[in-house]
Order: sequence, then structure tokens, then C-alpha cells
Amino acid sequence: MKHKTLLFCIPYAGGSSTSMSNVANVLNSEDLEVHYVELPGRGMRSEEPFHSTLEETIEDISAKIKSTLQSTDQPFILWGHSMGSVLSLLVSFKIQEDYNCRGLIVSGMRAPLFKSTKQPLSREKRNALLVDILPTKYERSKNAPLFQRVQQKRIEIMEKDVALLEENPIADWSSIIIKSPLAVIIAEDDELYDNKDCYLRWNHHTSSATSYFPVKGGHFFMFQYPSQTSALIKTIINDLKY
Repeated sequence: MKHKTLLFCIPYAGGSSTSMSNVANVLNSEDLEVHYVELPGRGMRSEEPFHSTLEETIEDISAKIKSTLQSTDQPFILWGHSMGSVLSLLVSFKIQEDYNCRGLIVSGMRAPLFKSTKQPLSREKRNALLVDILPTKYERSKNAPLFQRVQQKRIEIMEKDVALLEENPIADWSSIIIKSPLAVIIAEDDELYDNKDCYLRWNHHTSSATSYFPVKGGHFFMFQYPSQTSALIKTIINDLKY
């Protein structure tokens, strides 16, 4: 019996299992099944404590993938956005020897080996930028108390997620090399990573092929252009599947 290929979506800092569903939901088909990763402290796992180490997070996501697969040879693909790109790389590296990862899609994140010459943004400026560029369904209610509480919770989750990467640095990124192909999506007007050179060194993290795909929009291009993003993801998945 031929198994479906599974797509696991890993969201950005502050995101939940529904964060990428506007794009990925339309990808479900006879031979592709989409799944969303939910980390503790948000969404359906809001009552669970946040992870305090990156190792916990990678183990959590790996367990989710393993429990969803019907067999160790069932093909799957990971798509991570922003922080999710780093997590998906580390997860793929962790389980690649025993499971059939057909490819990795990363978007909205510089290559881990890229060294910026710019001064990093302060926490306050970074949070303000992310809150400003992240679309919301309730733009006209920004001054309402309920909106403010939701926004504050989102910032809290985002800070916890960012701390996972900042407080748990990888000692040797150059040793993190996966065997499967890697697809890198680069937003033309990304507010966080406007230097396109910062994406180039993703190719150091695979012994297979690396492909680069430009896309219209900013850091959260999938909200700005969902139809175009869905079409691009579908094209990439079809390439990775065969």
C-alpha cells in the first residue's frame, strides 16, 4: 500500500498550529496530507508550560512527526517559516537516519551560518516590528481591551520562542547537514531580512540540492499573497516528492 506524503508545517515565533493553515489547507489532496505542529504554551496546548530548552522543542516536534507517520518509510516534507525554519532543519537532522524525509522548505529566515554586520535589534524594537508587520483579523479593534490582551499574549509567546534560540545556541552549525533537498523561499520585501545574501548559505546544510524561490511580499508573505504562496508550495512539494 502506497502511503500519502505528509507535510508538517512549523510556525514562526509566536505562532500556533493555525498560523500557516490559510495556505497549507488548500494543499490537501489525494496524495498529500497536511499536518500542523503545535508547541506548548499556545493554541490547543495553551495550558502546558513553555519549553525551556531547544532540545525539548526538537524532541517534541520529532515525537509529533513519528506518532503521525504510519511507518518509518512513509515520505514526509517539513515546511518551517522564520523560527520554524531553524526548528525544521534541526528536526530533519535529528530523525533523518530512521525516517523518510523527502525535503525541507524554509522561508523567512537567514541561513544559520550567515553573520550579519548589522547591530541586532533590541527586544523592544524587534517586538514592535513583528507586531506591526504581522497581520491581524481585527485591525479596527486595536484599542479594545480584548485585543490588547490578545496582543500581549502573542508578544509573550513570541518572546519565549525567540529566547529558545538565543539562550540555546548551536555550538557548530556547520555540522548540521541533512541528506534531503532544501528549498529556500525568499520574500522580495522581507522587513527582517532585507539582505538577500543572508539566504545563500542555506546550501551548506544539505548534501543534496538547494533551490531558491523568490516570492512577492514581506516577512509574512503567506498572509499577503495566500494564493500565490499556495501555488509555489505546491510546485516545490511536487518537485520534492519525485
